[in-house]
Amino acid sequence: MRFLALTLSILTTAAVLPSQDTSTMSGTWTARLRDTRTAPDGEPRVSLQLQHGDRHQTGTSVPLSQLEGLNAAGERWTAQDVRFTLRRDAGTFAFRGGFVDGRGAGTFEFTPAADYIAAMQPKYGALAQRDLLRLALLDVSRAFATSIEGEGYPDLGLDDLVRLRVHGIDAGYIRELRQAGYDRVPPADLVRTRIHGATPRYVREMADAGYRGLSIDDLVKTRIHGAAPAFVRELSAAGYTDVDVDTLVRLRIHGVTPDYIKELRSLGHADLPVEDLVAFRIHGVTPGYVRELRELGYGELSGQQLVRFRIHGVSARFIRDLQHAGHKNLSADDLVDARIHGRR
Repeated sequence: MRFLALTLSILTTAAVLPSQDTSTMSGTWTARLRDTRTAPDGEPRVSLQLQHGDRHQTGTSVPLSQLEGLNAAGERWTAQDVRFTLRRDAGTFAFRGGFVDGRGAGTFEFTPAADYIAAMQPKYGALAQRDLLRLALLDVSRAFATSIEGEGYPDLGLDDLVRLRVHGIDAGYIRELRQAGYDRVPPADLVRTRIHGATPRYVREMADAGYRGLSIDDLVKTRIHGAAPAFVRELSAAGYTDVDVDTLVRLRIHGVTPDYIKELRSLGHADLPVEDLVAFRIHGVTPGYVRELRELGYGELSGQQLVRFRIHGVSARFIRDLQHAGHKNLSADDLVDARIHGRR
């Protein structure tokens, strides 16, 4: 009975799964040999773009060593009737064409791997030819899919797997994030951390700077705006410690740098509240502006008065014009009043 049940199960599964097209695909390719200095590992790479079917395009960067038969010699390489092969778990590409000054073009044929299809089809269903080509070119192998599943992602679709692969998110990256305190991060957030550089290393650096347990949103936000550990340390040296994440980001957005703070301090504006620093930058209270006012006898203005001056357009030139007209030693309120009412 057990044998019969197993046989029926296999037959049922085979009946449910649609037949898979394993025929060869063809299309055109273009390529560019990349400067090896730009490659993360220093290995020569080739940027490949494939066009196939009804205007479908797929591209990636492939290490030169993986392109069998492409014996390119430098990014200015020129050769005709070039033939090379790219073997992937999902299938094999056979390329033919030529290169001029490191740029190539030609035709290709892609042959899907039957064993890959057989292994992937039960979980992901029938794979269209263009899906197989994309999975092969981007090297979404069975081993990669299994390793991601083993890190707690058993239900990802092909698009998520492709997205993780494109952005260099592998099982090791996921484990590092988990060790840093971030487990079962949604795939979209994994990609965000990678795109914006909020990597496990960045997490550790922020923790060392005193910012532990940040949300993914906060990690990404600080990375995007440069409110990073180096900025935190410089702020601390300038006297601003225990600044919350949102304030760190606001300071960076408005250009409140440690150098800006130091210049203001040298002009007599020390230990300004963070809100005043942000208001200064928003309204253009620069060290140069403060310096000009000091030279005209207005060196004791408060932060609020400086901002009020800028809002109402009380410039150094305006004050000089009034002084030349005989209006000297005016108070800060008098200057604002004169500007509001258009007095010269």
